[in-house]
Amino acid sequence: MTAATIILLVLLAPLLAGILALVFFGAKKKRTMPVGLLLHAISEKSAPHCSYYSPKKFTALLDRLAGNGFILVTLGEALRRPDPDRPKAAVMCFDDGFESFYRFALPQLQNRNWKATVFPVAGFLGKPSTWDTLPPQIHLTKEQVKEILSLGHEIGSHTMTHPNLTLLSDADLSAELSQSKKILEDITGRPVTSLSFPFGQWNRRVWNKALEAGYTAATSYAGSAKRGKGMFPLWGIYSFDSVQDVWDRAIDQPAVSNAVAQGIVMPHFAKGTPMWKFRKGYGLLR
Repeated sequence: MTAATIILLVLLAPLLAGILALVFFGAKKKRTMPVGLLLHAISEKSAPHCSYYSPKKFTALLDRLAGNGFILVTLGEALRRPDPDRPKAAVMCFDDGFESFYRFALPQLQNRNWKATVFPVAGFLGKPSTWDTLPPQIHLTKEQVKEILSLGHEIGSHTMTHPNLTLLSDADLSAELSQSKKILEDITGRPVTSLSFPFGQWNRRVWNKALEAGYTAATSYAGSAKRGKGMFPLWGIYSFDSVQDVWDRAIDQPAVSNAVAQGIVMPHFAKGTPMWKFRKGYGLLR
């Protein structure tokens, strides 16, 4: 198989997967809580992955939300006041805590007096994302995290080193959860009670350990039948999504929608080895 063929297959995979999922999962489901949206990097540069969104499309998405009466609130506020019609509330979360949030997303949110929830990787603050096999991106610094919190946004944990938590021993799992929580609390001077699972991977053991560590809320991917108490569903936003795709996936959810189907399938791509380093300490049978 040639390199060009491999690249073509990688590019077509989300579309093909979405079409397959459309057949099985494309039906509209009634929303019972505020809209949940998940982003990673905000970037103008193309990258060999789908977990980024352009500043232009990001601004257009915020404009459309505002034009339709939505406001953005933090995850904590949405869980404290879960009425989905209050008044068209939406939750926007940013995994990984990349510096691009500070440069591109934060000014746009501040202009609208909207609040978001950011989940930094505590062990990589101010450092490049060498936890991944993908090209490194710079994380927020401690000072930027403090400023973001001071502006009314929420800071949650995305663990210490961004491992697949389901593959860790009990001791390593507890360390990832408790150490990241303590570091972020020391920086912010506030309790950190929200958690985002790296790669969206969790199981009952992971969630029980999180509860033991003092977390009370977590995010999970929307479209999944598996969700624990205290978990808030988010629809992922990807580089290939138009604003209309995001709207169809998270808000309108038409009876037949390729955007919804892609939103269900895409989180499964994070489970593959191209998206995470198989590190020492992982165990396959846990």
